[in-house]
Amino acid sequence: MTDSAGNVRQGALSDLKSGRLTLTTSEQLRLSTRDLVMMKFTDRTSLLAAEDPLVFLTGGDVLAMRLEKVDDDSLIGRWAQNPNWPACKISLEFVRGVILELPTVARSRARLFNQIFEFDEPHDTVILRNGDLVDGEFSNLDDKTLVLETPLGKSAIERAGVLAMIFNPTLTSREPPPGEGVLVSLVDGSRFRGTDVKLETADRISLKPRFGAALDLPLAAVESLRFLGGCATYLSDLAPVEYQFEPFFDLEWPLRRDRSVAGGFLKLRGIEYPKGLGVHSRSTVTYRLAGAYRRFRAMIGVDDSAAGRGSVVFEVLVDGNSAYKSDVLTGASPAAAIERLDVAGAKTLTLRVDYATEGDILDHADWCDALLIK
Repeated sequence: MTDSAGNVRQGALSDLKSGRLTLTTSEQLRLSTRDLVMMKFTDRTSLLAAEDPLVFLTGGDVLAMRLEKVDDDSLIGRWAQNPNWPACKISLEFVRGVILELPTVARSRARLFNQIFEFDEPHDTVILRNGDLVDGEFSNLDDKTLVLETPLGKSAIERAGVLAMIFNPTLTSREPPPGEGVLVSLVDGSRFRGTDVKLETADRISLKPRFGAALDLPLAAVESLRFLGGCATYLSDLAPVEYQFEPFFDLEWPLRRDRSVAGGFLKLRGIEYPKGLGVHSRSTVTYRLAGAYRRFRAMIGVDDSAAGRGSVVFEVLVDGNSAYKSDVLTGASPAAAIERLDVAGAKTLTLRVDYATEGDILDHADWCDALLIK
């Protein structure tokens, strides 16, 4: 357990309900989840398998799920790594898109992620395996056929030829879940927000996800819980007041939330992070704090998508003054931790990434788990 002061406690989870948590060590520690940042189970990692189909939800949730059926109202899917778990029914108002089969090449996967997350057209789109796009209004999908209403009429497409589907973003719900909750990371790489989390028995946990009915999961399937709505606020959930990018040549790189600048998920030395910022050198992003926070923390490094290349320097400025500056970090350097950086009373926080020894080549810089603590 990591709390708001940065203290780390280890023990056995023996109770969790109604915003209270009990950790058993040599004694029983009863803690408020509002004062906790994260709970992580030792010897577990959260990593999406290269072959698993994915369901992308609004708000950044990702489920490793194989589709059974989709109609114009909802989809039904089963967990790819745990097909014996009960099927999930998810309203399409929460679905941004689905990938039926992930491309084997990492760059192709990232490009496909970008297509889904950055799609802003007022219609549905089907991406075929041959790269063609078919626009229209989605009707249904079963084990053999996808049906799409197009301006030329109803079009039936063989499921075997479909790579992905993107749903009309004007019809999706983008409102964040209210109140306190958790971001759950499963060992299969799925990550999603929920409320009413409880330890039902010593080996099972339940919660209410935003996208459907309550889930009851084996505790062994959970890699971590990040507590939301309490002491911790993730920068990727805030809108920056300014983002500046100064290209080394002419290529423009955006600020990406909860993804690397290349488009894939944030990943440092084989560890995936569900929260954070993906940027490129030379970039500067500024947030307004208004004196509301005490500390800033993050894990930083060059994303694994750089394949060992890249060379950057990270810097944190508080009210315009340098408060932290890293050594030169490359794609082969271990991830570095920024812990308990004092921002008490500060008005602004600025995160800067500069190029170092190799110009800006593959400078895919990650601010993982970048968060402010009240």
